[in-house]
Amino acid sequence: MISNAKMQMRDREFALISGLLAISAVLMYLFPSFAVENSAGQIDWITLPLVAFPLIAGTVLMAFASMQPYRLKDRIGQPIKLISLAFALMMLGISSGLLFGWLESINWDLSQYNRYELDFEYAWIQSIGVSWHVGLDGLSFSMVWLTTVLIPIVMITTWEEKIGWYHHPLILMMGGALIGVFVALDFFMFFVFWEMTLIPMFFLILKWGGDDRRYAAQKFFIYTFTGSVVMLLGIITLYFLQPSSQALVDQGVLTGRTFDMTQMAIGAQAAANADIAWLGIDMQKALFLMFLLGFLVKLPAVPFHTWLPDAHVQAPTAGSMLLAGVMLKMGGYGLFRVCATLFPEALLEYQWLLLTIGMVSLVYGSFVCLGQTNLKRLVAFSSVSHMGIILLGIATMEPLGFAGAIFMMFAHGIISPLLFAVAGAFKHHYHTLEIGSMRGMAKHSPWLATFMMFGWMASLGLPLLAGFVAEITVLIAFWKAFGWWVILPGITLIVTAAYYLWSMQKTIFEGGDDGEMPESLGGAPAPDISLWEVSGMMLLAMLTVLFGVLPWIFFDMMTGYAYGLFDGILLNVITGGA
Repeated sequence: MISNAKMQMRDREFALISGLLAISAVLMYLFPSFAVENSAGQIDWITLPLVAFPLIAGTVLMAFASMQPYRLKDRIGQPIKLISLAFALMMLGISSGLLFGWLESINWDLSQYNRYELDFEYAWIQSIGVSWHVGLDGLSFSMVWLTTVLIPIVMITTWEEKIGWYHHPLILMMGGALIGVFVALDFFMFFVFWEMTLIPMFFLILKWGGDDRRYAAQKFFIYTFTGSVVMLLGIITLYFLQPSSQALVDQGVLTGRTFDMTQMAIGAQAAANADIAWLGIDMQKALFLMFLLGFLVKLPAVPFHTWLPDAHVQAPTAGSMLLAGVMLKMGGYGLFRVCATLFPEALLEYQWLLLTIGMVSLVYGSFVCLGQTNLKRLVAFSSVSHMGIILLGIATMEPLGFAGAIFMMFAHGIISPLLFAVAGAFKHHYHTLEIGSMRGMAKHSPWLATFMMFGWMASLGLPLLAGFVAEITVLIAFWKAFGWWVILPGITLIVTAAYYLWSMQKTIFEGGDDGEMPESLGGAPAPDISLWEVSGMMLLAMLTVLFGVLPWIFFDMMTGYAYGLFDGILLNVITGGA
């Protein structure tokens, strides 16, 4: 029997959580009345609602849960998950409001070099030139919207995950940190959020991962942190290479230098217009390689990819969905935001390097998939292959190739979470990841078989699905740049179809009339996925169809960004000022 005192304590806990949710709703309702506006009269929908609120709310919820006795955690688990989902839906509502013009009147398709449709700056560590500078353009907004749509879907898909009172707030914090990376326009702030994303993912793998989770978490952290250290050296070097500005000294910046990306982009554009390399071609090439290493490790691309299969195999479903869906895209985003924007001459010099790494990643990832027997490792290596397509798009040095590469980041960010949701459900319900251990899945688990077939088809580039738009766009740009060499990536995409069709045949269709149950079930009947899993996978499938049939919703803004980048700086570099 539970004493009246304990019952009253639980009631107070529910009242506290309900009160927090109500206060949050009121704050969001009143937010426009007290929010900061910029010189254009736009409300700062970025700093508090999209970055600060999820980080603070996730921290508070985890702290509140940790203070409770273990026997009470199950009771507060459901309200904490609901509050986490409410914050995630709030973020999605804000990003969708910005997309469709409900909150601000913005034309995302008309992008210009170094111009942001939303731009807010506040003094932070003024003495060394650090500011809280956030902004959104066609590149960053597509990644922010992708993040805000994935966070609630991941929460729904993994609603029944154990220790939900920590799990869902951690996902919420991950969302805030990821958005911080995509909106940061100050290198100091960019690096802080870049490293912050490691913390929730590390604990997701370590707490909810498989048998070798410690090894996978440590390998993930060491690889990505090492790449980040090299990138940090590049940031510090870039900071000190700037000439001291008396205007900044007059504003209280003791060093006369800044970490502001937009100010650096102004200098890079001015140098390109004068037909000279900003900071000198040799130094620009060195800086380019420093940042490139950090971004390729995160992407990842061959030969920096070895941490990814281990991380995916051991990660829980939520970890794999977020890792493949958004976290890997930080690498591609950095290539556009930093390398292409600030180091255009070095990008042109190392076009061959991006082409080589992209082609090797594409071919290697595809052929390695043919030999995989573990479902998650297969999907992980397919991600390496698809990241190669992004590098090929950049290597074309064509606006269409850039737009296709960005759309590949976006499309893969929707499709790959579906693939890992399927693989995670396979592991959860069948207690194995071996391809062929379960045969005749269509008969025993029709929902899981349906989503597996749909996800596999989407990933191999079936027309009218989002992946096809990205792949065909990059291939067209590749043909414009390199001619009939396009046959090589084209053949590789056929290999992609081969390993997906092989895994489907082994798992879904073979096994005769009654199928073959995996030994891991111990003779128990094969279960189908839960309503929560069906709901999450259904949402991802619908988005895959939506952006395959109506790609212009985001493709137009990506094309606008690509042409703005070319017209602003790259075209002058490519043509030599002609």
